Amino acid sequence: MDTTTTLYEQLGGQQAIEEIVDEFYKRVLADEIVNKFFAHTDMEKQRRHQT
Repeated sequence: MDTTTTLYEQLGGQQAIEEIVDEFYKRVLADEIVNKFFAHTDMEKQRRHQT
């Protein structure tokens, strides 16, 4: 039996990835230099796309 875990599993699966993506976009949107690139972005859709 193969007991190798994937990187996805090692990172904590769906919940952990969602938390990472949420924190990333929280920081992006707080950054005045880069947040302008997301001014017209549906952030919920963007987050779902990333996870």
